[in-house]
Amino acid sequence: MPKDYFNDHIERATGETSKASPQSLMFERLISNLQSTLEEEVFFDDSDWPSGFDWHHEADAVWEGLADEATLLATFRTRRPADRLLCRAAGVIRRAIWASSPVELKAARINLAKLMQNPAAPGIYFMLEEAELCLEQMAERAEAEDQEPPQADLGLSPEA
Repeated sequence: MPKDYFNDHIERATGETSKASPQSLMFERLISNLQSTLEEEVFFDDSDWPSGFDWHHEADAVWEGLADEATLLATFRTRRPADRLLCRAAGVIRRAIWASSPVELKAARINLAKLMQNPAAPGIYFMLEEAELCLEQMAERAEAEDQEPPQADLGLSPEA
Protein backbone atom coordinates (compact mmCIF):
# COMPACT_ATOMS: atom_id res chain seq x y z
CA MET A 1 0.00 0.00 0.00
CA PRO A 2 1.45 3.41 -0.93
CA LYS A 3 2.21 5.87 1.82
CA ASP A 4 -0.79 8.10 2.54
CA TYR A 5 0.87 11.49 3.03
CA PHE A 6 -2.03 13.65 4.19
CA ASN A 7 -4.50 11.27 5.80
CA ASP A 8 -3.44 12.12 9.37
CA HIS A 9 -3.66 15.85 8.64
CA ILE A 10 -6.97 15.50 6.79
CA GLU A 11 -8.43 13.46 9.60
CA ARG A 12 -7.37 16.02 12.20
CA ALA A 13 -8.62 18.98 10.12
CA THR A 14 -11.89 17.53 8.86
CA GLY A 15 -12.69 14.51 11.00
CA GLU A 16 -12.67 12.14 8.02
CA THR A 17 -10.15 10.06 6.15
CA SER A 18 -9.72 10.54 2.42
CA LYS A 19 -10.69 7.89 -0.07
CA ALA A 20 -7.54 6.60 -1.69
CA SER A 21 -8.19 6.85 -5.42
CA PRO A 22 -5.08 6.73 -7.62
CA GLN A 23 -5.57 10.42 -8.48
CA SER A 24 -5.84 11.51 -4.85
CA LEU A 25 -2.76 9.49 -3.91
CA MET A 26 -0.81 10.99 -6.80
CA PHE A 27 -1.98 14.50 -5.88
CA GLU A 28 -0.99 13.94 -2.24
CA ARG A 29 2.45 12.84 -3.38
CA LEU A 30 2.78 15.78 -5.78
CA ILE A 31 1.93 18.31 -3.06
CA SER A 32 4.17 16.59 -0.52
CA ASN A 33 7.08 16.65 -2.98
CA LEU A 34 6.32 20.28 -3.86
CA GLN A 35 6.40 21.24 -0.18
CA SER A 36 9.67 19.38 0.34
CA THR A 37 11.22 21.03 -2.71
CA LEU A 38 10.22 24.48 -1.52
CA GLU A 39 11.76 23.73 1.88
CA GLU A 40 14.96 22.44 0.24
CA GLU A 41 15.26 25.60 -1.83
CA VAL A 42 15.13 27.62 1.38
CA PHE A 43 17.91 25.39 2.73
CA PHE A 44 19.99 25.89 -0.40
CA ASP A 45 19.35 29.64 -0.44
CA ASP A 46 20.29 30.07 3.20
CA SER A 47 23.40 27.88 3.26
CA ASP A 48 27.02 28.72 2.65
CA TRP A 49 28.05 26.27 -0.04
CA PRO A 50 31.59 26.40 -1.37
CA SER A 51 31.72 28.68 -4.38
CA GLY A 52 32.61 25.77 -6.67
CA PHE A 53 29.33 23.89 -5.99
CA ASP A 54 26.53 24.81 -8.36
CA TRP A 55 23.30 23.33 -6.98
CA HIS A 56 21.05 25.14 -9.48
CA HIS A 57 21.25 22.22 -11.94
CA GLU A 58 20.08 19.84 -9.22
CA ALA A 59 17.19 22.11 -8.28
CA ASP A 60 16.19 22.47 -11.94
CA ALA A 61 16.07 18.68 -12.30
CA VAL A 62 13.83 18.38 -9.24
CA TRP A 63 11.44 21.05 -10.55
CA GLU A 64 11.36 19.32 -13.94
CA GLY A 65 10.45 16.05 -12.21
CA LEU A 66 7.64 17.76 -10.31
CA ALA A 67 6.32 19.26 -13.55
CA ASP A 68 6.38 15.79 -15.13
CA GLU A 69 4.40 14.36 -12.19
CA ALA A 70 1.86 17.17 -12.49
CA THR A 71 1.59 16.65 -16.26
CA LEU A 72 0.97 12.94 -15.81
CA LEU A 73 -1.77 13.56 -13.27
CA ALA A 74 -3.33 16.34 -15.36
CA THR A 75 -3.72 13.97 -18.31
CA PHE A 76 -5.66 11.31 -16.36
CA ARG A 77 -9.25 10.78 -17.45
CA THR A 78 -11.69 10.02 -14.68
CA ARG A 79 -15.42 10.17 -14.08
CA ARG A 80 -15.25 11.07 -10.41
CA PRO A 81 -15.76 14.83 -9.93
CA ALA A 82 -13.31 14.97 -7.01
CA ASP A 83 -10.60 13.28 -9.04
CA ARG A 84 -11.27 15.54 -12.04
CA LEU A 85 -10.83 18.52 -9.73
CA LEU A 86 -7.47 17.19 -8.54
CA CYS A 87 -6.35 16.50 -12.11
CA ARG A 88 -7.25 20.05 -13.14
CA ALA A 89 -5.40 21.40 -10.10
CA ALA A 90 -2.35 19.36 -11.14
CA GLY A 91 -2.49 21.10 -14.54
CA VAL A 92 -2.51 24.46 -12.78
CA ILE A 93 0.48 23.40 -10.66
CA ARG A 94 2.33 22.36 -13.81
CA ARG A 95 1.73 25.80 -15.33
CA ALA A 96 2.92 27.43 -12.10
CA ILE A 97 6.12 25.39 -12.10
CA TRP A 98 6.90 26.40 -15.69
CA ALA A 99 5.86 30.03 -15.14
CA SER A 100 8.51 32.44 -16.33
CA SER A 101 7.19 35.52 -14.55
CA PRO A 102 5.30 36.55 -11.40
CA VAL A 103 2.35 37.46 -13.65
CA GLU A 104 2.08 33.86 -14.88
CA LEU A 105 2.27 32.59 -11.30
CA LYS A 106 -0.49 34.99 -10.31
CA ALA A 107 -2.64 33.67 -13.16
CA ALA A 108 -2.06 30.11 -11.92
CA ARG A 109 -3.05 31.12 -8.40
CA ILE A 110 -6.25 32.70 -9.75
CA ASN A 111 -7.04 29.53 -11.71
CA LEU A 112 -6.53 27.40 -8.61
CA ALA A 113 -8.78 29.73 -6.59
CA LYS A 114 -11.49 29.29 -9.24
CA LEU A 115 -11.14 25.52 -9.04
CA MET A 116 -11.45 25.70 -5.26
CA GLN A 117 -14.91 27.27 -5.65
CA ASN A 118 -16.23 23.93 -6.93
CA PRO A 119 -17.93 21.74 -4.36
CA ALA A 120 -15.56 19.16 -2.92
CA ALA A 121 -15.26 16.85 0.04
CA PRO A 122 -13.32 18.31 2.99
CA GLY A 123 -10.34 16.01 2.31
CA ILE A 124 -10.09 17.14 -1.31
CA TYR A 125 -10.49 20.77 -0.29
CA PHE A 126 -7.71 20.34 2.29
CA MET A 127 -5.31 19.09 -0.39
CA LEU A 128 -6.28 22.01 -2.65
CA GLU A 129 -5.59 24.43 0.21
CA GLU A 130 -2.13 22.89 0.61
CA ALA A 131 -1.56 23.38 -3.11
CA GLU A 132 -2.68 26.99 -2.79
CA LEU A 133 -0.15 27.57 -0.01
CA CYS A 134 2.61 26.12 -2.21
CA LEU A 135 1.67 28.39 -5.12
CA GLU A 136 1.58 31.36 -2.76
CA GLN A 137 5.08 30.52 -1.53
CA MET A 138 6.29 30.14 -5.13
CA ALA A 139 4.81 33.55 -6.00
CA GLU A 140 6.44 35.22 -3.01
CA ARG A 141 9.83 33.83 -4.06
CA ALA A 142 9.35 34.91 -7.66
CA GLU A 143 8.48 38.44 -6.56
CA ALA A 144 11.49 38.56 -4.22
CA GLU A 145 13.79 37.36 -7.03
CA ASP A 146 12.23 39.88 -9.40
CA GLN A 147 13.02 42.71 -6.95
CA GLU A 148 16.66 41.75 -6.38
CA PRO A 149 19.09 44.28 -7.79
CA PRO A 150 20.97 43.09 -10.88
CA GLN A 151 24.41 41.61 -10.32
CA ALA A 152 27.26 43.95 -11.15
CA ASP A 153 29.25 42.95 -14.23
CA LEU A 154 32.85 42.63 -13.10
CA GLY A 155 34.18 42.12 -16.59
CA LEU A 156 34.35 38.36 -16.15
CA SER A 157 31.90 37.54 -18.91
CA PRO A 158 33.09 35.62 -21.99
CA GLU A 159 32.78 38.82 -24.06
CA ALA A 160 35.31 40.62 -21.82
